[in-house]
Amino acid sequence: MFPTPDQDTPRQELTRALRLLPRVPHGRAAASRRAMPVVLPASHLVTGETLLLRVTHTGGDVPPWDGTVLAYEANDDGQRPGAPAAWQAQVVGVATVAHPDQRVREAFPPPPRYARHPEATYLRLAPRYASVHEPEASAPARPWLPRPRAGGFE
Repeated sequence: MFPTPDQDTPRQELTRALRLLPRVPHGRAAASRRAMPVVLPASHLVTGETLLLRVTHTGGDVPPWDGTVLAYEANDDGQRPGAPAAWQAQVVGVATVAHPDQRVREAFPPPPRYARHPEATYLRLAPRYASVHEPEASAPARPWLPRPRAGGFE
């Protein structure tokens, strides 16, 4: 099926995703383990047309990432002062275990406070598919997740 004039081609969509991802330091890596989904926090560096991921975990039963299909998703809710509009980008490809040198490891941002585990696996993700969602500019900016409030969620 051909894209309509207002749709991006798959190549353009991947380019858009790789252009947006450096704007945020963290996202989520998702794969399957024994037919069950595994979603772990990750940091990323865009390196040309690939991503270098630092996936944190608590040790123990870590998915065998090497050669597996992996989805990586990151978003910006557009709520910071001066931030551009909200967006969400997802890339899917085959992951391979990487062994970056100390200089590259130090280029990663610190993990978010909820993911400060001592163990991490570094992965090179070669995206084959991408999708980008940017809400309409006229729509009010809303965070991707409900905001906590006293007594529960909105």
